Amino acid sequence: MRKVKIAELIARDWIGLEVEVADSPNKFEIGIKGEIVDETEKTFRIMTEKGLKVVAKKGRSFRLKYGDVTVRVSGDLTAFRPEDRIMRGLMLIKRSKGVLV
Repeated sequence: MRKVKIAELIARDWIGLEVEVADSPNKFEIGIKGEIVDETEKTFRIMTEKGLKVVAKKGRSFRLKYGDVTVRVSGDLTAFRPEDRIMRGLMLIKRSKGVLV
């Protein structure tokens, strides 16, 4: 199993990844799992066995399957428009390699 850098994960499009709600203030959301089919600034749209579910990002944590690794991610870290989140991740990667942005 390989280590995943958070910047690498943030800089990636999440549509198509498997996700599970690990923690939520709404107990009925915990355990929702499926494939991310759409993402907005504040929500994930997850296709489950029972149909499409819309889950807010803020205040929740998610288990995200990324390759052969499962990573737990705070929804608060992803509460940006997808394109802004990806740009932030790319900036983090460049900074870690010593490239001034």
